[in-house]
Amino acid sequence: MKKVYILPNLFTSGNLFCGVLAMALTFEGEYLFAAAAILAGMVFDFCDGVVARLQRTTSRFGMEYDSLADLVTFGMAPMLVVYKLHVVEVGGDLRTGLGVAFVFVACTALRLARYNVQVYETKKRHYSGLPSQGAAGVLASLVIAMHRYSEWGKGEAIHAMQTQSLVLITLPLAFLMVSTIRYPALVHILRPRGKRPFIHLVSMLLALGAMMFFIEGALFLCFAVYAAYGPVRVCYRALTRKPIVERELQPAEAVQLSRRKKRRRSVDKAGLPREQGER
Repeated sequence: MKKVYILPNLFTSGNLFCGVLAMALTFEGEYLFAAAAILAGMVFDFCDGVVARLQRTTSRFGMEYDSLADLVTFGMAPMLVVYKLHVVEVGGDLRTGLGVAFVFVACTALRLARYNVQVYETKKRHYSGLPSQGAAGVLASLVIAMHRYSEWGKGEAIHAMQTQSLVLITLPLAFLMVSTIRYPALVHILRPRGKRPFIHLVSMLLALGAMMFFIEGALFLCFAVYAAYGPVRVCYRALTRKPIVERELQPAEAVQLSRRKKRRRSVDKAGLPREQGER
């Protein structure tokens, strides 16, 4: 067997451990810590990619191993949380819980398989479909927000409406993962692009300080905004798209139009019919 890179795969193993830990905590009924373990897995998943790029140690083995770890942490672990909350805790329909769990895990696997096929064909500035980390982040942060801002976190049992909302939000997330809607890559969002005004730094620091007071709600808001970015962008572009006549010409079309105009002018000067110049 060929040699493998140690440091990036160690971070990937940390991601996998967080997924296994989240499932073990779910079996024990510790849903809050299970959701936190899923979010911790995102940190390891982000770090392994950054380390691999900085050290230039990307490999096919690392990509496949990372996809398998993502399937566990961001596919199976959040669905186990949703399934156990809906079916076991509130006595929801077994077939509904099983069907939703299967659809989400299957879409996660399809999303990761498609990414592995396209990773060498397209640039990673944008993702095709919602990343599995984003879909799992919405579910995990929603569980944390429910525990923080409802009676569930005060010793009461979780309400059936809360678990039904988890089930209902799961299907759109699964569809977004296998869609072709473009999502920006987090690496390019955080990458600095030149200098910015000083007020931008102050605003970001104030926003981070304010998030500390309601971090549970802020986490869910961030993941929800990212998941909704793709459909909102598609709808906005569809509503603001200009008619074909009013659209700006592409460079090739502009060159052809200028040539036609020159041809018409030369024909008009020669006194020939305009139809002959257009042939």
